[in-house]
Formats: sequence, structure tokens, C-alpha cells
Amino acid sequence: MVKLVMPKKRKTRQDKIILQLKRELAKTAKSKPSQEAKSVEPQLKPKEKTPQKKTFNSAFSYNPSLIKKDLIKTLILALLVIGLELVLYLKLR
Repeated sequence: MVKLVMPKKRKTRQDKIILQLKRELAKTAKSKPSQEAKSVEPQLKPKEKTPQKKTFNSAFSYNPSLIKKDLIKTLILALLVIGLELVLYLKLR
């Protein structure tokens, strides 16, 4: 019998921030005991608009100039090998 194990769901940044805020809230609640039970309404702060940086989202995180250099080197080596094969073919024929 083979058991398939599902991978654990990773915590996102948002999950981590929520957990951190809950911990801070728990610390403040423990340090300030009150006589009355109060219900806490979660208040959402309006997000401040920050200037967005233009980012280049690609599947790869490599610099395009490095990829270009690698392709050029590969092309040159491939041409050298094909040329060597042609020379050997003509000499040994």
C-alpha cells in the first residue's frame, strides 16, 4: 500500500503578517487586563498609495545580456565542431 503525501501549503507573506499582528494583539491584551469584556472590531487601514516601481516580471531571473553571451558562445562552438567534422570528412574521404 502506497500513501501519497500532499506537500504542506507554504505560508504567504500575508499569512505571516496576519500571524504577527495576532501575536502583537495577544501581547497587548495580556499586558493590559481589563475589568470588562470588550469585543474588538478589526479595523482596516486604508492603504496609502506608494509609487510603484516598474519591474520586469519574467519566468527567469537572469540578465538578458548574459543569456545572449551564452547563446553566442554556443553558436560559435557548434559552428567550430561542424567545421571540424566537414574538414575530417573531406580529408578522410
